Amino acid sequence: MVEQAVIIMYQKGMSTREIVKFVELILVERYSIATISNITAAKMDDIRIWRERPLHKLYVTLYLDAMFVIKVRRDILAKETVYFALVVDEQGYREILGIYLGGQESASSWSDVFHKAYLLADVQRYVVHKVRNTLNKARERDQ
Repeated sequence: MVEQAVIIMYQKGMSTREIVKFVELILVERYSIATISNITAAKMDDIRIWRERPLHKLYVTLYLDAMFVIKVRRDILAKETVYFALVVDEQGYREILGIYLGGQESASSWSDVFHKAYLLADVQRYVVHKVRNTLNKARERDQ
């Protein structure tokens, strides 16, 4: 139970020191920074195993989407876009193929995702983005 709470607090952007203070305040029990780091490191191992899992040879559908996330913790808390690749296999089961972080949503960002993860994939820009980019270059009265 405490481990799950620690993971959630860490995902929300709390530092390990803040988590130690919070757990001590609520549970009146002392957890060291090393213990908190070990709890979060265990989840990082789970993430590594998921990322290195074997994939099916064939997927019938690939869905790509992105969403703007208010805060993502790296060295600092910052606004970033999260890119998702969801696939459907021949039996109809859906699976998250990949999750990628980076910058603002744009054609070049999607191209980076494809070139980093899907080396043999063709890249086609989403029509809505083409229209938006074109309208931004036109005079307001011509839009």
